Amino acid sequence: MQARFLNLAIVASALISTAAIAADTSSSKSQRVEEDIAVYREKFLAVDKSFTRESRAAAEARLEKLKQRSASVSPTEFVVELCRIAVLADNGHTGCMSKAAGVESCRQWALIEGKPPLVCDAKESALNIPDFETVAIGFRPFLSEFHVIAVPAESSELLGARLLAVNGKSVQQIRQELRSFSAGRVGFRDLTAAGVLASPERLHAAGLGDQARSVSYEFLTTKERTVQRTFELGAKSGSMVQGPANAPSLPWALQESNAPFRFRDAPDLDAVIIQLRQNVDSPSEKIELFLRKSEANRARLGRKNVVLDMRFNSGGNLVATRDFMVSWPALVPGRFYVLTSSQTFSAGMVSTAYLKQSGADRVVIVGEPVGDRLMYFSDGRPVRLPNSGLMLYAAQVRTDLQDGCRQYDDCFAGVAQPGRPAAPLPVGALSIKRMPVSVGSLDPDIAAPWTIESWIDSTDPMLEAVHRSINKPR
Repeated sequence: MQARFLNLAIVASALISTAAIAADTSSSKSQRVEEDIAVYREKFLAVDKSFTRESRAAAEARLEKLKQRSASVSPTEFVVELCRIAVLADNGHTGCMSKAAGVESCRQWALIEGKPPLVCDAKESALNIPDFETVAIGFRPFLSEFHVIAVPAESSELLGARLLAVNGKSVQQIRQELRSFSAGRVGFRDLTAAGVLASPERLHAAGLGDQARSVSYEFLTTKERTVQRTFELGAKSGSMVQGPANAPSLPWALQESNAPFRFRDAPDLDAVIIQLRQNVDSPSEKIELFLRKSEANRARLGRKNVVLDMRFNSGGNLVATRDFMVSWPALVPGRFYVLTSSQTFSAGMVSTAYLKQSGADRVVIVGEPVGDRLMYFSDGRPVRLPNSGLMLYAAQVRTDLQDGCRQYDDCFAGVAQPGRPAAPLPVGALSIKRMPVSVGSLDPDIAAPWTIESWIDSTDPMLEAVHRSINKPR
């Protein structure tokens, strides 16, 4: 199955076992580094299908340079460079995994195949493999700029501030380097970069800072003041604040952040609003059952339209929703307004595509571009390097939402053309119905990006755009 849950959080955060590398003698360290590089080549680079001939050659060249530095490279630099080499594939799924995502990926593959998750067995997991630390500040990209969305209470005047410079370098000057920590489309890369900006270790390893324990910023506050601040790892700070003090309340879309599926009536839109934050069953409810109940409630309420909020749907299992998405337009007399963002990813994108294919021009996409391209590779097993503990996701199966896999024989069977070869399924006895999907584009029909102004005012620009579309004079 195609499963974003097999890659819950492809992130640029690297993993390192300091006990395994940092404390070694020079010769032992070189041996360990070279062993990890060999496994990286064999188990990850040679397996991931998203690399082109050119990008694979570029990756090999950088691996060789890294190998030549095996005696002098620091553990942090080593892992960061491996993660950035993976990004050369330019595939949103391919890359490094956090420890939690790697372990969950192992568990899910074990469930699919009915085998023990050997790559994540107890002996391996017992190693000290921490994710990189971050300083006490949170950033988010709005359009082409990064703004502060979380700080300690004593620095609350920075909320909403635009980041101007990092360690003395302007954001414009380092933008391309920041985007080298993840693949996918620009918006998705910037989401990852927002986390990197709070990580002095990663900034230092990438040559974007002189210190591995602190980072200096320059901001333009919402009151148009330029201020400079330095944040340190482990520094004591007060409680974090995550929104403007004058915000009356969070928009509905941002409330109940732990709820995977949500529903509400919207009589002012002659619609119901359905939010899917994941594309896989929750522990308490199957996603298809939730959708069927939601559609029954829409019919009972007599609402004409559906607003489907997919902005935070990072994926899961496309098979869990595709039959419903294909049949849904026949049940709804009005329009579907599908809200998307750079966090709409993987199976979240595929579900949107099935609905768009079935509903044609009755499906209106509103918001921001989705996180990945319409042709991508996913469905890979986790790869764990033996000494550093770094875990990687090697994508192996193609999905083509643009042309319905008409030209390819390595697509996921569920989206492959009938009669054409497809990528092998992980379990030989598993069979799946072929349902190709071809939409040409998932770009917004109505552009309505999140802005820093909407965040400060606690408004929802995408829902406002839906209001304007539905209520405009005919």
